[in-house]
Formats: sequence, C-alpha cells, structure tokens
Amino acid sequence: MTMDQNNATNQSQPATAGKPYKYTMGWLGLHTLFALAMAGILSIAASGVDSLSASRAGAKLLSAASRSMITESTLYSFAVIAISTVSLMLIEVAFRKRINYLQYGLVGCALCLFYLLLLSLSELMPFAAAYTIVSLMTVGLIGWFVNGLTANRKAVATAVGILASEYAVILLLLYLGSMALLIGSLVLFALIALAMYFTLRLKLVDEELTLN
Repeated sequence: MTMDQNNATNQSQPATAGKPYKYTMGWLGLHTLFALAMAGILSIAASGVDSLSASRAGAKLLSAASRSMITESTLYSFAVIAISTVSLMLIEVAFRKRINYLQYGLVGCALCLFYLLLLSLSELMPFAAAYTIVSLMTVGLIGWFVNGLTANRKAVATAVGILASEYAVILLLLYLGSMALLIGSLVLFALIALAMYFTLRLKLVDEELTLN
C-alpha cells in the first residue's frame, strides 16, 4: 500500500477512533433507564417462576412452605436486579472498565435465573439449603464475570460483597415474619443513604463523571 493510500485510509477513520470512552451525564441517564427497564422486564419473568411454582406445588412436587418462600422471594426481584445493575454502573465509572449493554443484560439474566434454579432445587431439598446453594452459584458466576470484565480484584470484591449482602438480607427478611416490614424499611433507608453518599462522590471533571 502506498503512502497516499495510507493517508486516505487514516482520513476515512472516524475522528473518535482511539479516544478514551467517556462517562458523561448522558451516559449515566441512559444506563440508569436501561437498568430500571431491564429490572422491570426481568421481574415480570421472575413472577412467571412464581406461577410455575404454584403448578409444581399443585402437582405435589413442591412443599407449601417452599412455595410460599419462593413467592415472597420473587417480590424482591426488581430491587435485587436494579440495585445490582446500578452497582455495576458505579464499578464501571470507578474503575474505568467499560461494560456494554449485552454484558449488563447477561448479568441481569443470571440474576433472574436465580429464581428458576431456586424453584428447581427447592423440590429436592429444604428451602434454606436450596437458597444458600443457588446464592453461592449466582454470586460466584457474577464475580467470575466481573473479574473477566475488569481484571480488578477490588471491583470483583465490591460486586460480590454487594450481591452477597442482598441475598443475605432477603433470606433474613423471608424468615422474620412480622418483623420483615420493619427490617425491610430500615434496609431501604440504609440503601437511600448509601445512594446519597455515592452521588456526593460523583463529580464532573471536564464534563466526565468520576467517582472519588
């Protein structure tokens, strides 16, 4: 290829080629809308698992107690998927490791599959054992995926810690009975406080978001 052809090829490339990916307020808005929409769609899928659990219980394949626990756990599906996805967004901004929409979607699918796996294992063993096993599987899978995306131990530890905490709190709420409303309200209060804290740490530097 001649020098003139090389110059023509370089001129034909987009002006943004080679430039670092930027995290702007527009990026934050689009990703937040995507996270909420995905959480809404996948929570509907999780409610389908609840309907399936009713038919399995009717066929005497699932105990009434486990069926009730699965129903209650799916009520938290929107919150789990939304919080986990937003946490992944903060990890992306903090560690400057780009994650595309497909990869966000795969994480959301893994979080939704949790409920189908929970139903399947609950037919074979006590609910608490099934919940623990499926939680470890899901946390391990997403931790492995985040490690592949970021190659950063702190990012992996953050993602795993947030997800493990979510599943632990939900299991606690499932067994608290009448105290679940009070504890759930306190947990939501703590989450809002954390959200406020992280928004204070989000700064615009040269029109780009940073998390200090």
